[in-house]
Amino acid sequence: MTKLSDQQLAANYMGAVAHLLGGAPGRHLEFIDKVELILSGSEPHALRLMQFTKSVRETGRPVIWIHHTKETPQIPQIGLVAQAGAQVHVIENCMLWSTPNGLTTRLVPDNFRTGAFEFDDQLRLNHRSKAPARSIQGARAGIVRAYRRLLQLEQEQLERGEAFALPQLAKAA
Repeated sequence: MTKLSDQQLAANYMGAVAHLLGGAPGRHLEFIDKVELILSGSEPHALRLMQFTKSVRETGRPVIWIHHTKETPQIPQIGLVAQAGAQVHVIENCMLWSTPNGLTTRLVPDNFRTGAFEFDDQLRLNHRSKAPARSIQGARAGIVRAYRRLLQLEQEQLERGEAFALPQLAKAA
């Protein structure tokens, strides 16, 4: 098996995230076209968050950034900047949460008070006013399902030898 470059690993990771959040395989490029997905080495600073907010207001495209910490490199840290009605939400800590049947995965802000976000069939991000649980304890099974599925999707890609294309304008935060 050929060793993948860091760029190819990043592209494949984006493919797994797109599959998980988009609900179906084969929509990687469509997802990347409708969502600004950013893989980063660190959490974005305040100025960058303001730039993300401006971009969301101008384009309507949500921004999802993912980074990994030294403390928990196996668990992605996820942030979201998204429009919900006239407001733009900046959420620095989201968790993945999957329904019991595993068909839908949502981004849930870690305070569990601001609802959740999920993509519809047209890959539009929708805000749900209610989180799937009131606390991390109540959401634990769905969180574990989501992260296990993300790892499974990555592994399946590697086993099949799939190679995803990096977005033409791949960004680093």
